[in-house]
Amino acid sequence: MQVHAASIGEAVPRENFDASIQSAFDSAVNLRLPDEDRLITVLISDHYELPQGIRIETKHLSLQSLTIGLRAASRGDILRFASSPLAIDLRRASVWKCRVRELNTDMSLPAAQKAWSTALDLLIKRQRLKGTDIVANDLFQLDVGSALGQRMSKPVMQLLNAAEQFDVQASTHAAEKMIGLGPGVTPAGDDILIGFLAALWSVAGSNQTQLSYIRSFGREIIKISKQTSEISRTYLYHAAQGQFSSRLSALAEAIGTGDDVEPATKEAMRVGHSSGMDSVTGLLIGLCAWHLPLPRS
Repeated sequence: MQVHAASIGEAVPRENFDASIQSAFDSAVNLRLPDEDRLITVLISDHYELPQGIRIETKHLSLQSLTIGLRAASRGDILRFASSPLAIDLRRASVWKCRVRELNTDMSLPAAQKAWSTALDLLIKRQRLKGTDIVANDLFQLDVGSALGQRMSKPVMQLLNAAEQFDVQASTHAAEKMIGLGPGVTPAGDDILIGFLAALWSVAGSNQTQLSYIRSFGREIIKISKQTSEISRTYLYHAAQGQFSSRLSALAEAIGTGDDVEPATKEAMRVGHSSGMDSVTGLLIGLCAWHLPLPRS
């Protein structure tokens, strides 16, 4: 059975490559590249893009039949799996590129600030409705919220303060307390860090002081990401390069322009059980680093 890829993320190798299956789900499978500390994700979706993603739109297909450890190989832009009839044709797939690094968002503009407030209100309402461990507003205060939220609050505030001072060492110290914190294959602490980096990349533009800080901090994030899951480590690796999912990217852009922020926020929050909401939390907090005061209520 051969299916066509609709798009390929910019971080997916375009030359021939070998891989093995790291994990398999109904609508996604992660491939481990040899001698690489990151994964490629094959996903079934009509519009969700990943920098490391190979996206197919076929609805009547489950990837769960692909077993962990199964070999895969891409030759001549055809991705095949050992002992499986499935093949993915990459030849006509468009290359998807994340635009976060190009945004140059100005959070001093009233439209951006209003969009930020709208996104925050939507986020907090959704988090409280679903009863998630992390509620954005609780992180702005100490000893408030769930046990996980209370553990997260202090390093999140330390990270924000360190970023305001462009202090890479203090930022890394705070991030070490967040890496791997929380349940799941992408723990809440990792998701918040990913959103935080998305915010910094989206506002930096050509500001060399900010870019130097982000790049240095990103290199440290890659080093300490050894402490978390392999899937989460992949997302952190790409976040350090300024590469994020299409939903998080779209929200960063919507806040910067002040347009369509409500649907963009809702889409970004839809990822996983709480992973999307945690990433949005990190994004909104990160946008406060150089431009906005934090809410205190």
